[in-house]
Amino acid sequence: MSKYDQFTEFLTQSDRDSIQMTFEEIEAVLGFSLPKSKLYPAWWSNNPSNNTMTNAWIAAGYKTQDVNITSGTLTFVRQTENGNTTRSGSNLTTKVSSPLFGCMKGTTNISEGIDLTEPADPDWGKVYDEQHDPISDEIEAIKNSSSLNISQKIRALAAIDVSRADIARALGKRYQHVRNVLVDEERKAG
Repeated sequence: MSKYDQFTEFLTQSDRDSIQMTFEEIEAVLGFSLPKSKLYPAWWSNNPSNNTMTNAWIAAGYKTQDVNITSGTLTFVRQTENGNTTRSGSNLTTKVSSPLFGCMKGTTNISEGIDLTEPADPDWGKVYDEQHDPISDEIEAIKNSSSLNISQKIRALAAIDVSRADIARALGKRYQHVRNVLVDEERKAG
């Protein structure tokens, strides 16, 4: 027995496909205040493991949509047998389905004929195939060289104009270490 069973009963008794409610109206049905987490959109998600109240509207055959935390309103929409939801307009009922999942499910409409798996620019992948960056190869060769110690690798990378920060990242060293090696080299040369 859940403290939200009253809300399940309220939704079950409704013959409407879409019920817009305020947080205050929900609290009036329940007879107690909702927790402070009601102010987070995630609290209103349709994930059954989210919270116990989620199970109340799911058990009644509804899902939440159009959650507006600022105005404190949301819409409960009845699920059809295949798991989709229906939205009732003045005379229209539109099937809303989404290939997205998790917290984004139901929040986006994809126009018919749009393939989300198709690359936006078919030639985009060729950028990596056609361009070859010799500097990257040189950095990798220096980084993986077993004949150079760390200081020598730092100096070699600096010689090909790699920034101190990038040298530190590439070698997994602190920036200060790289700086000290290069400043010491400059002192010796100057």
